[in-house]
Amino acid sequence: MEISIYYYALCVSLTLMLFFSYRFIFGKLPDLDVYRRYRMSRTLMGAALLVLSANYAVHLFCTPRLTDPAKAILMNLCTYFIVVWLFGSALLTLLDKSMVTRRKFIRHVSGWGIYTAVAVALCQILPPGTPHHALPAVFAVVFLVYAFRVARSVFLTFRKVSKLIDDYCSDDVAAYIQWMSVFTYWAVFFGVGQGIFTFVPDQYVFLWIISAIPFYIYLYVSYANYLLFYEKVEDTLQTVAPSEDETEENSYALPETDTRKQDDPDRTQLIMSHTQEQLIAQSIDEWIERKGFTTGGITIADVARDTGTNRTYLSLFVNNRYHTSFREWVNRLRLDYAKEIMSAHPDMPMAEVAQKAGYLSMSYFTKTFKQSEGITPGKWGKN
Repeated sequence: MEISIYYYALCVSLTLMLFFSYRFIFGKLPDLDVYRRYRMSRTLMGAALLVLSANYAVHLFCTPRLTDPAKAILMNLCTYFIVVWLFGSALLTLLDKSMVTRRKFIRHVSGWGIYTAVAVALCQILPPGTPHHALPAVFAVVFLVYAFRVARSVFLTFRKVSKLIDDYCSDDVAAYIQWMSVFTYWAVFFGVGQGIFTFVPDQYVFLWIISAIPFYIYLYVSYANYLLFYEKVEDTLQTVAPSEDETEENSYALPETDTRKQDDPDRTQLIMSHTQEQLIAQSIDEWIERKGFTTGGITIADVARDTGTNRTYLSLFVNNRYHTSFREWVNRLRLDYAKEIMSAHPDMPMAEVAQKAGYLSMSYFTKTFKQSEGITPGKWGKN
């Protein structure tokens, strides 16, 4: 093993993790109640990095990798087990706090305690030789299964929340939480990679340390950037999501004023008769004629109020008739109107076109236009 590289890598990683964990836990935030979930999520991330820091400190000062590699690998796996849950809980706290409860905390910590206790016991009981050296591989498989389960929970919650936001907002608010999906994918590869690198020959073990540094930097930068948009996202989530007082069995659902319909979405669809659909369609057509979609930042609640429609029925109507989310439907109307404006006024600046069509952001207008037409609005106008 290249001892000097190994120790330098440990020192750099340990320093970074201690700095990031301190910033996560003690970094200043606006003293507003709306930031409570963000603060809790950052604290959980800081705790995860502190656990990893403790692991790195043991490697740095006690050098178990040099004396007993099998025990060192088991120690790493036991550390990653609890860290995976802390990472997942931190993200779920931002998306759906009902997914992080006292009962789940006890269950996951108990599972980690059992995992660690069994690893320690078998490590002491099994005789030296093949059984002792094969033990880390068995526990690595258990760890990977657990890590994939936690990641799956985050992915499913992310998709559910993204759909809810898209069914409520006309702007791409869900883009502000996209980093969580990217981070989870990276965390899966990171977890698998760390599980593999922890088994590499001694001369390459420094790769296990170095490979984690970009991951920690991305994590820290993502949280810092998310703070800029957090309040807007949180306000949206508070509107479309159940209250925090609801039980953990509750999941995100479409906003409703009638709890009976909330519990029985199929019944809601049955109650919506053909006559009601026609009335909603007529109201929507009139709203489109008035160019109601050109109002920037509108939500489905705004459209429901303008058309005298229940927003649940309206969401159901848009999903069933146009086979798309509310955001995509409004965006399609805006893009068609923007093309009409550009055809009628080819010399009009693109920023003014975007504003008249209802876009609050020129970059979002350009992005969605290119996704729809394959070219930028400027090139489309010239053609």
